[in-house]
Amino acid sequence: MEQNEEYSSVAKEQKPGPFLAKVVSNIDPTYMGILEVEILRPIGGSSSESQLHQVRYMSPFYGVTPVSANGPNNDYNDTQKSYGMWMIPPDVGVTVVIIFIDGDPKRGYWIGCVPDENMNFMMPGYAATQSIVEDVDPDNSGNTGRVPAAEYDKAVPDNNSLADPETIYKPKHPFTDVLNSQGLLLDDVRGITSSSARREAPSSVFGISTPGPLDKNGKRADIGKAEWKVLNAYVSRLGGSTFVMDDGDANWLRKTPSTDGPPEYASIDAGETDGDVTLPANELIRFRTRTGHQILMHNTEDLIYITNARGTSWVELTSDGKIDIYAKDSISIRTQNDLNFYADRDINMEAGRNINMKATDAAGEGDTTVAGRIQIEAVGDFIRIVNGDFFTQTDGTRDDTITGELKQSFESTWDVTTGDAVNISTGGDLNLNVTGASVVSSTGDFTIEAANTAIDGGNVNFNSGIAGPAGFATLSTLPEPLPTILNPTDQDGEVVESIMARVPTTEPYPHHENLDGTMFKPDATDREAATAIEVPPAWKTYGVPMDTFLKGNS
Repeated sequence: MEQNEEYSSVAKEQKPGPFLAKVVSNIDPTYMGILEVEILRPIGGSSSESQLHQVRYMSPFYGVTPVSANGPNNDYNDTQKSYGMWMIPPDVGVTVVIIFIDGDPKRGYWIGCVPDENMNFMMPGYAATQSIVEDVDPDNSGNTGRVPAAEYDKAVPDNNSLADPETIYKPKHPFTDVLNSQGLLLDDVRGITSSSARREAPSSVFGISTPGPLDKNGKRADIGKAEWKVLNAYVSRLGGSTFVMDDGDANWLRKTPSTDGPPEYASIDAGETDGDVTLPANELIRFRTRTGHQILMHNTEDLIYITNARGTSWVELTSDGKIDIYAKDSISIRTQNDLNFYADRDINMEAGRNINMKATDAAGEGDTTVAGRIQIEAVGDFIRIVNGDFFTQTDGTRDDTITGELKQSFESTWDVTTGDAVNISTGGDLNLNVTGASVVSSTGDFTIEAANTAIDGGNVNFNSGIAGPAGFATLSTLPEPLPTILNPTDQDGEVVESIMARVPTTEPYPHHENLDGTMFKPDATDREAATAIEVPPAWKTYGVPMDTFLKGNS
């Protein structure tokens, strides 16, 4: 129906509403969000079957550029552009509010949805609870585990007989398996959440959760009436994406900022007064998809966390200014200009196999600067330890300038081959001390020129008698290898031995800063101290109070 279509000629004895109606079909061949609904209270004594209506979607915001400005070229510039808010039509059985403009039955609109009684636990963030129908593995402390839950089943007679709906057990949500595969199922910050419309009253949770794709392996039913009837249609959902803005549960307050201590909470209901009123539990903004891709901005724990659905890569920005990155595969960075690394303390690099570096003359035309150079400067010591062979090839000149001593020790042969002359110049003595044979072979002249010459060996003496022995060279001092540190990787106690004090791993990662900010200060992470950082006790009891955040669901 066009917006400028004339009003229906049907008599206007029907009231404009608003009315409550039940959705009987959401399959709209016009793709405009039209619903077929049945008014719940018959009007004027007529039967309910006569109260079937097709009602249009009234968006909170919508716009389109004027058709009067269209041109004849059939391109983007000449056609209309639409914008606005679009929400997928609600499922069959949902109660909606409808109105009829001037009582005209052909100008009906649905203007909102009425939540079913007690059916808002999942909204908007798939909150977790201990009250689960299925058996759930315990958490790190041995307590009954908490997992994301669906709504309780109203088709079960016993569920409808309970006076308090909060005590009804709920089925486990499939998102539980996603969090488990990511390693976040026991993490009250990055994984499970208390962001539910039923957490407190008045609610501090805001957001949107989409219905998710239709489950093609799930329930089927006949939907619709009249000309919109569809047989054996899919009616179950897989669960959707969520956008949550949680102002936090003010009944639970973090006792200290994450940078000052482990995640300990005070309960206002229990009369505890040592909580920080500026740190209500679970204050956050979270974007999360059905499969687990996530962007989390957490005020209470003062961190930003990004992860992919499989948990094979994640990034975290912490309160103290750390940036932790984990990738199961590769981290690739390219810039067509400079790539700069600067650290006021250390730059530590370690590879499980090889470290490869290459400088090429690929800067491009017009670049007149020196290209292909690798320059390393050390104001202090420069130490190289090679447990295998050490190869150096120089196609140009090698120029070593040493203002101190040069010491070289060889446990085997020292071979020097040159295609030209060997020139040795010293401002002092030249001493050669050999415990074996000394052989000098020359196909040309062998000339020795000295103010005094002494050659001593067996029965051979030339002029000056017996020569004195040459001085012994001082042996070089071997440098010590870099000390390594044991880094825990997971709950099974596997470790990574590294020159670094913190090595990000797959989740659950036991060295997240918010577990106890005092344990990860710069002194503790200084690799020169070479001391392993313990696993924070809070990692073993992730979110101690979170199992009581949801009323009646602990």
